[in-house]
Amino acid sequence: MHEYLDRFKKALKDLYIRPNDILYIASDISLFLYYTNKNLGVRTVEQRNIFLNNLIDILQKAVGNKGTLLFPIFTWRFCKGEKFDYKNTKGETGTFSNWILENRPDFIRTKHPIYSFMVWGNDAVYLRNLNNKDSWSDDSPFAYLHQKNAKLLLLNVSLQRSFTFMHYVEEKIRVPYRYMKEFVGSYVDESGLEEQRKYSMYVRDLQIESHEYLPETFLTDKEVSVQIKFEKMNMRSIELAKAYKLIEDDLLNKGGENCYKFHNYKINWMNGATHHDQISD
Repeated sequence: MHEYLDRFKKALKDLYIRPNDILYIASDISLFLYYTNKNLGVRTVEQRNIFLNNLIDILQKAVGNKGTLLFPIFTWRFCKGEKFDYKNTKGETGTFSNWILENRPDFIRTKHPIYSFMVWGNDAVYLRNLNNKDSWSDDSPFAYLHQKNAKLLLLNVSLQRSFTFMHYVEEKIRVPYRYMKEFVGSYVDESGLEEQRKYSMYVRDLQIESHEYLPETFLTDKEVSVQIKFEKMNMRSIELAKAYKLIEDDLLNKGGENCYKFHNYKINWMNGATHHDQISD
């Protein structure tokens, strides 16, 4: 296992992960676990926990005490009227973040009931104290990632499955095919207090038929992104502030050709909102 972990350390260096970096880590850990099960004999729960703890420790050492790690633990159950429990509600974005929630007390969770993160490092307390009601607003973790020029680190997961940051860009430029929608539900806070809370999201107009495109060839400029292979798995780092500009340009000037495949719609900035509930500034 030690040789494998040493190769993982080298892979992070090849992706230009450096001390003081802010890393938003999106992952599909299943292939890592399959590889270690098949080739390294990592089969029991205890062995798996040791392996995952080592991966986290390596990431922490890569960015150092002045760096920050963010793992998405997003869940959309609150939008469907289900209770959100700050300490116990699991995410729907993969197993790694849920494992961190249950096994790494050095991480803390941000507060938003839909788009929360497990965070560690220099800015962890700042992030935990954010009280954004809107999912992608200027006081959200996504704005922090933009303003701090964070890096998105993809561990064997495609851009299409992991690029929630794009929705932050969409809200910033007020794309006409989304509108602000409020959600009200039960929220159990860190102390166990339950109350009704209201949160919002700049949601997609469902009358518009589309699917996210985001081909792997998008954002491949060497100044924006670095890609490598690690044990037959894909790893990629993306500088989010630079990616923001490319996404913004694609949506404003190219009809979003890299962001979406629209089936019954073309972006029309002149006509504005497509939904009667859209809230303008």
